[in-house]
Amino acid sequence: MKKILFIALIASLCFSCGEGEQVELSLKTKEISLYPNERVQISAISGYNMVFRSANDYQATVSVNGLVSAGKVGETIIELASNDRVVEIPVEVKGRFNLYPDPILDWGITRSDLLEIAGESDNSPSNSVVEYLDYSDQAPRLVYLFDANDALMCTLVDVIATYSDDLFLYMNERYVFSSEDEGLSVFTNAYKDEDASSLIGVFEFGGEYVMVMYIENQNAETKSGHPVSLDIQNIRKRLKSLASVNRK
Repeated sequence: MKKILFIALIASLCFSCGEGEQVELSLKTKEISLYPNERVQISAISGYNMVFRSANDYQATVSVNGLVSAGKVGETIIELASNDRVVEIPVEVKGRFNLYPDPILDWGITRSDLLEIAGESDNSPSNSVVEYLDYSDQAPRLVYLFDANDALMCTLVDVIATYSDDLFLYMNERYVFSSEDEGLSVFTNAYKDEDASSLIGVFEFGGEYVMVMYIENQNAETKSGHPVSLDIQNIRKRLKSLASVNRK
């Protein structure tokens, strides 16, 4: 009987020692690739609390349990913190509809800097215009327009009208729908109007092409320093004005 009690005591002591040892973070998920509306569970084990955080909720969100939900097309990072250790998990949200490569929307970039990034243009009739032809099979023409200060102010893409249905699927995978009226659909690149740095107008003229126009949201909170509601009427006027100038 004493022998049995002795063995039980030793086993209890060994179990207590093992129970006090915390398991360090073990991460199996090294990177994540998914499509909009898909979800992926991060595989990780730790004896300490694990805290998950997304660097950009526009591309992906993450639950307290590490379930990643895809947002809009793009890339972000999920941070996992446990004890004193922090690891980063790259996340790529891929598009199912890729009519054309995402254009450069670095508002204020100079013409020379843009050319260095995008390559020599196919046609530059003036210092305010940079044009690329054969941009993609579905969108043959890309145009960048610069203001008098040599700063990028507008980007235009002509999409073949027969791909208009796919174009709206393309837009919805990347941007947030804002409004629609008289052949113009407006999208933004943020869930909140005041956070949007770009406004995107899709014009259906009823002709051979659908025009996609990107302009800076000059009323963005990040630029003005105070929240301003988007005035869709003024946006519509500005987009249509630029569109009419480009079509002449």
